[in-house]
Amino acid sequence: MRDDLIQSRAFSLLSLAKTIRHYEKALSSARGERFCLFAILRIEHDEVRTHSRVLGELLNPRGSHGQGAVFLKHFFAELEINGFDAEPAQVELEVSLGPFGRLDIEIRSGNRSIYIENKICAELHSDQLIKYHRHNPEAKLLFLTLQDEDPADWAVNPAYRRESFRKVFQKINYKENILRWLESCRKEATTAPGVREVITQYMQLIQRLTHQNTSTAMSQELTKAALNDKESFLAFSALCEVQQEVHAQIFKTLEIQLARVASQLGLIPNLPIGEMRGATSRLSLSSPMLQELGLCIAVEFGSRDFQNCFFGFRYLTHCETPTAAQTPLQRAFERDFRSHGWPNAYWHAWCNWDEHRNWGAQTLAAIQFGSFEDDLRKLLTRLVNVANEASTANPVTLVL
Repeated sequence: MRDDLIQSRAFSLLSLAKTIRHYEKALSSARGERFCLFAILRIEHDEVRTHSRVLGELLNPRGSHGQGAVFLKHFFAELEINGFDAEPAQVELEVSLGPFGRLDIEIRSGNRSIYIENKICAELHSDQLIKYHRHNPEAKLLFLTLQDEDPADWAVNPAYRRESFRKVFQKINYKENILRWLESCRKEATTAPGVREVITQYMQLIQRLTHQNTSTAMSQELTKAALNDKESFLAFSALCEVQQEVHAQIFKTLEIQLARVASQLGLIPNLPIGEMRGATSRLSLSSPMLQELGLCIAVEFGSRDFQNCFFGFRYLTHCETPTAAQTPLQRAFERDFRSHGWPNAYWHAWCNWDEHRNWGAQTLAAIQFGSFEDDLRKLLTRLVNVANEASTANPVTLVL
């Protein structure tokens, strides 16, 4: 088959996708779908104060939604959970299990319990699910993630393969299970417009977090075009095959931007950045002052597929005994960024990068065509200023 014909069809598919996307974007803007209160308040990634609370309130038969147990019944139907009486059920958040840990959500009815471990961004601690199972071997154990991820130690921990654990364990995800459940809830809330609108907003947030920027209508149109004939399908396949090369070119652009920003700020970038594969991929920069302290500025991913991006001051070598007392650098970091993660053997101070938390198509497009370089410059400038502020305040004990 002629390559020029396939190439022509590929360009036609790209042109069609671009046209449909412009139409969808205009329609979404007209409907107000780009307005997301969770994003405006910058709480879209907060597992406890956003996601667990919203889910817990909707699941609670005595929740402020006023719909009784109907939402919980739809939840059971979505997950095919049978024999659990929804009407008298009680829902609690952040439940202490003593030495076995703290549970995100618990649903109790009679002598039966459902444990929900909710993971939007943070990685699951080793044996966390196993500890919950030991606390109550009969409890149904739901592991909720954005896109059906496994626990970090799933492949190496033999406890997950025990029959007693597998009998009660179930992986569920926001991308499909929760969105379908929320759609069922929204249909039930026709007489409660306030509840319906909150559910709609929350669904839009989940679609953002799971990179579902393409509407069903757009997907159907593109699918129809790709399957129109043999040449169109081969053209579509050719476009899919170059995805890795496209990403590689985008990260070359990022490398140029990183070098340019580093030069402006007097930083030394660790180049080339190499293959960016998601989890453990890292951008790092140093300066003479930071090197003396055994630190570098770093931007890293917590999960595969460029998910859960965070930044901060990373140790150049593993720190066996990180100090318990807060250091001047950590205090300056907290004052500037107003939130932070717990220091550990790898990170002296760190924080989630909310503006570019998950590097999907929007962030990659911003790198290649948009404002990402400006965002990177602003972030690195703030980090340099934090280091300088801490150094000026107490240069001897900056990280001690």
